[in-house]
Amino acid sequence: MASILTIFLFFIYTWGLGFSVTYFHKKAENFFERNLMHIGIGLGVFAILSIIINLFRIPLDWKLFLVLSLIVPAYDLYKNKKINIPKIKLTKYNIIIFVVILISLASLYMYTEGAFSYTYLEDEDLWGHSIGVKYVALEKDAYNPIPQEPGKDEVLSYIDPYPPAYDILLGVLHQTSPSLPWTMKFFNALIISLGFIFFFFFARLFIRHTHKALFATIVFAAIPSYLSHFIWAHSLVITLFLPAMYAFEKSRRDKKWMHIAIIMVAAIWVSQNLSQPIKISTMIFLYLIVVSITQKKFFKSGFIALFGGMALSFAWWGAMVKKYTLKGFISIWQPKAFASETVNAAGEQVSSGFSSIISILKALTSPGGTGSRAYHFDDFFIAKGQNMINNPIGVGIVISLLVIIGLIYTLWRYRASIVKQENTWLCVVLFWLIFTFWGVNGQTFPISVARGPFRVWMLLAIPIALISVEGLYFIRSFFKAKHLKTLVTIIVIIGIFYTSAQQKYELNTVIWPTSGAFSPQEAAQYGEWFKTIPDNTNVFLYSPRDKLTIGFGMSSCAWCENVIDFRKNMLYHDAQTLHQFLKQNDYEYFIINGRMDTRYFNSQFGQEETQKLLQSRYNEFINSGLFNPVFQQENVFVVFKIQ
Repeated sequence: MASILTIFLFFIYTWGLGFSVTYFHKKAENFFERNLMHIGIGLGVFAILSIIINLFRIPLDWKLFLVLSLIVPAYDLYKNKKINIPKIKLTKYNIIIFVVILISLASLYMYTEGAFSYTYLEDEDLWGHSIGVKYVALEKDAYNPIPQEPGKDEVLSYIDPYPPAYDILLGVLHQTSPSLPWTMKFFNALIISLGFIFFFFFARLFIRHTHKALFATIVFAAIPSYLSHFIWAHSLVITLFLPAMYAFEKSRRDKKWMHIAIIMVAAIWVSQNLSQPIKISTMIFLYLIVVSITQKKFFKSGFIALFGGMALSFAWWGAMVKKYTLKGFISIWQPKAFASETVNAAGEQVSSGFSSIISILKALTSPGGTGSRAYHFDDFFIAKGQNMINNPIGVGIVISLLVIIGLIYTLWRYRASIVKQENTWLCVVLFWLIFTFWGVNGQTFPISVARGPFRVWMLLAIPIALISVEGLYFIRSFFKAKHLKTLVTIIVIIGIFYTSAQQKYELNTVIWPTSGAFSPQEAAQYGEWFKTIPDNTNVFLYSPRDKLTIGFGMSSCAWCENVIDFRKNMLYHDAQTLHQFLKQNDYEYFIINGRMDTRYFNSQFGQEETQKLLQSRYNEFINSGLFNPVFQQENVFVVFKIQ
């Protein structure tokens, strides 16, 4: 019941905030477009609003967001004295919107089907986010109380200096939804799925053709490389790009929408670290340049929106620089990539302004990254069900052919008129395609233009979906009869399903592995036991894997100073000392895991000291009478009830 309430509250927050900031703006006449885009815009408003609220040290409480989201709608209701219920007609446009909603719902089903097919989280990123979400939910704050240091294994990986809008959103939702894993899995999938609706309305404004926008949305939803159900801040930041572009397109017709575009850009910059915001801002910058050229008029309001949004995001970035100093902030982010010292003849370290600039440019366009590699023909043409889980690669045969046909046709058909105003969208898409394709191939081309090539795949999907429309309509042009054109479209869509969508579905619904900290089998065994106790029970692990207990929906104050200090000499604490600490901090269960504990204590105390003390400590815990063993997974872990 609480989960249903939280879904309802999510839409109240986003719709209400979107309604509020567009209250004095000219909106879409269509009822569905208007209200669905309120949700998309409200998602961005929530992101930057939460950062501003946090800046003034106001608690990030769900009741505050509820009140803020309802103030303007309540005023409007009071002003009009009634709720205007529109007469919804069964128009072609409304039918197409229903189809887009069905695409979004199908996506939500696919993502949740996979995400809930196992109890654990899939990767270190997710376990890290779980601590940030729990921290926001309990502390109602998004400033890290633990001083961060370069190279240190942070407890709060995605809270300070990492922009925390994603964790804040999930943390606020977790305040009314008791299960943290459910909250993270469901709302991550929901955010991605709503993105297909936002894409459609943006594409319709951009292309100025409803049917083309629908087909582009079908392609976009089918591309395997556009966002899996992996839980990370990319799900939010990429989704926000779509209503942001809707706002930019609106501002071409109504300058008042510049203010909405500012908010959306700011939201992008506080939702993920510099990697994706820089790529997205580059795409927006290319869009602004092209629009200025094709309209033969400087797109002043658009440039103000881009740089104004970046400036507004300093509500976060400025606070971080103030907290850590510029040098400290940079050293925490990229201590190696931003290193700019050179050695003089005397062997002294000196700083060079030129080398510093070069280092920063190299860092921002580094073709490295844990999942990056050189890509080949098959990586694009052949979509695979066995794929990367965080950012899948691949497009599929039919979509790839549509892109090639559409690209050749566009360059040939509009070679002399590509910069005319009516072809603005095509010109923009060509530049987006060049930038993102180049970015994906950062390890293939001599020069890289984007950091982390494997993370550009999700952005490449956007121009691919848009240019594929021209490929389809070129093929359709060979047939004069309307029913034949329709038949061709149906055949192409079936081809897309079997060569792209089916592989995407396979990847997102199979059992995924988890991080290297423990095996999927071990994670599943933990999950089965955690299901036997209530959500948010206080559980303490002997090795410092609080993210494990929190990620399974339990509680442990990983960020509390007394917990951190106690762990520093954990191996030297006898059973009596450990029991006293756990009782004082209201822990109900205590877990030991031989393999995990040994690995951690070896790194902290050394192998010899660990071997000397660890087994004796285990025996001491068991024989002390202070801990009652209530569950044992043979050769994996033992759970003790604290007496």
